[in-house]
Amino acid sequence: MLEIIKFCTLWVLPPAIIVFLLLCLTVLAYRKKYAGRSFLALSLLVLWFFSLRIGANLLCWPLENMYPYHYRNGQELASCNLIVLTGAGAEPGVPDFSGTGAPGPIMGKTMLTGFRLQKATGLPLLVTGGAVFKGDASEADIAVRIFKDMGIPESSLIIENQARNTAQNASYTRELLEQRGWKRAALVVAALHAPRAAELFRREGVDVLVFPSHYRRPGSWEPSLWRDITPTASNLEDSVAALHEYIALLAMRLGLY
Repeated sequence: MLEIIKFCTLWVLPPAIIVFLLLCLTVLAYRKKYAGRSFLALSLLVLWFFSLRIGANLLCWPLENMYPYHYRNGQELASCNLIVLTGAGAEPGVPDFSGTGAPGPIMGKTMLTGFRLQKATGLPLLVTGGAVFKGDASEADIAVRIFKDMGIPESSLIIENQARNTAQNASYTRELLEQRGWKRAALVVAALHAPRAAELFRREGVDVLVFPSHYRRPGSWEPSLWRDITPTASNLEDSVAALHEYIALLAMRLGLY
């Protein structure tokens, strides 16, 4: 009964209700032979596919599984001089435990991975990320404040709060490594963003060991009829995020940035 209630509830929320209304409109358009009915049907199918588990999984899996966890070992970590945590979104102006501003959902999970990695290795931790748009919070400032709250000594924290994108994160990291004579960094980054981030860092000549975090999609598939046919906002969000990465990777490889 609980699954039935949840199934019905999802269908009155976007994007499922939008898919349902488009389906009704498509059926009507074909019955009345309205012009543009094929375009309407195609729009419906595209929205439905990107809002389904299968659509989000197919888009996210290739990106998120490019750097699996199992390949790492202590010997590889021992070759790193630095941990690098890139910005991944922050909420400006919101109240927080020790100040104002908080990490966004993705940033929070990458911070947790970075914190555990720093505690396990004792390596210095570079947090790189500034305010992307006017009025945004500096991601690095927020993260460093919280890391201090969590017990990482100030001497182990390095802040870079000017970078506005991953390419600048990579550039500033290269400069820091060159200044200190360091060679290799452990890069903590959201799994979906890992392929592009690693390529940008390596393009700058930075040798990175990638530590993915914030996986959006589970590694296994468990069929469930009501979940597999129901479009949800979380599936659509993951599909959009993956499409953004594919477009950005294409633009980068075409030399557009």
